[in-house]
Amino acid sequence: MKVNILIEEITEKFKQPLPGITAHLELAPYRKAYSKNIKYNNPTMASTLLLLYPYSNSINFCLTQRNKYNGPHSNQISFPGGKKEGNESLVNTALRETEEEIGIKQNKIKILGKLTNVYVPPSNMLIHPYVGYLNELPKFKTNEREVKKLININFTELLKKDIIQKKQMKLGDKMKEIEVPYLAIKNEIVWGATSVILNEFRKMLQL
Repeated sequence: MKVNILIEEITEKFKQPLPGITAHLELAPYRKAYSKNIKYNNPTMASTLLLLYPYSNSINFCLTQRNKYNGPHSNQISFPGGKKEGNESLVNTALRETEEEIGIKQNKIKILGKLTNVYVPPSNMLIHPYVGYLNELPKFKTNEREVKKLININFTELLKKDIIQKKQMKLGDKMKEIEVPYLAIKNEIVWGATSVILNEFRKMLQL
């Protein structure tokens, strides 16, 4: 299937109801306890970008592994993204952070749609996930201060039947180990907010 047709189909899917919390809970069942009656305590607004781009007659997207730092998301696999600054819109936050982290110019990215917001309790952050498209093979330039490595992934990886797996993880400093679902993508363990966002996109593709 041609890339432009795939992008048109993805754009059309944003006009339908999103999988939302159902997709979120599949990868984060531990969220069920607070998801229905969640009360945000003045959360920090942030946004991320799931960037699609053509590659070998198909579509790829990228994830990054963050460098180690003193914070709750150190060394994790994630999307380009970060905190909203000043009066900028949340979509502009996603575009700015993408340019800062992986070097893709903001004016070259077309926003296709927005997925369901994800609240992250450890950092009290409300993430607004956007999906964008770059109509050319990207020339990445990673910010070495923030990005440890960049991971290129074909979107068909999301459609594999065995992509969801489970392992014992310790969530938080005071919590016991529990069985946590994650996405097994290219030998990477993708969990937490990133897996939740990707799972909604995955479910949306299957609608």
